[in-house]
Amino acid sequence: MVYNYSVLMSVYKNDSPEFLKTALESVYEHQTRKPNEIVVVFDGPLTASLYNVLRTYRKGKETIVKYIPLKKNHGLGNALRIGAKMCHGDYILRMDSDDISDPIRFETQMNYVETHPEVDCVGTDIAEFNYSADEINKRVRSCPPDHESIVKMGKTRNPMNHVSVCIKKTALEKCGGYKTLLLLEDYYLWLRMIANNCILANINKSLVYVRVGNGFDYKRGAKDRITGWWVLQRFMLSNKMIPLHQAIMNMLYINAFIRMPARLKNLIYKVFLRNH
Repeated sequence: MVYNYSVLMSVYKNDSPEFLKTALESVYEHQTRKPNEIVVVFDGPLTASLYNVLRTYRKGKETIVKYIPLKKNHGLGNALRIGAKMCHGDYILRMDSDDISDPIRFETQMNYVETHPEVDCVGTDIAEFNYSADEINKRVRSCPPDHESIVKMGKTRNPMNHVSVCIKKTALEKCGGYKTLLLLEDYYLWLRMIANNCILANINKSLVYVRVGNGFDYKRGAKDRITGWWVLQRFMLSNKMIPLHQAIMNMLYINAFIRMPARLKNLIYKVFLRNH
């Protein structure tokens, strides 16, 4: 069976017009299987330069590209919740406004869900770069391929790469859609999908190139994440996904990780949390 799919993206006033242009081109002009619909949420008023990029991009694609301007900034979780409701595809593929999708990304993922209709969400590996997607020594974040391994990893770490996922829209709605949880909206969603007996998978190919030279590692150190992590632990405890001692260990881990110096954090990413 051949499915339709939508690409969902959120744009914020502080985004780079240059990076946005590259991201948008990567999800349509350069794809071997083009999306049926591209939904872009304006998360509050944007700059003139961003509006110009968006206006130019939509020319000739008016029936495909849909813009949803919000009067004020709602945050990523709410922006994606609003945007997902406006997507008409059977599947929703996520994309960030400063990343790059590989030309075969959508073809690969849609072929996968069409041959694995039981899977509700499939992600891919991501390759992280500083200045150019052509960099040789990109860090790779690889996630487990099968559902059981994803569930196991999800007890301690985020088991999916959010910017790479392809989600069955009915499954997203079944789980209550996106919810606000600072920098952890995606992890929270995967846990709710698991709790609702959805099937998750990953393709071990780097099909999205993610910028890390724009404060990416610093965001991983935001102290507000500690509050978000506690929300996740409470959810897993209430759904009997982890025992109490695991929740305590998770909180000790995230507290130590967030408070360590950025240089040490970067070393841990390189040595333990990423491949090359």
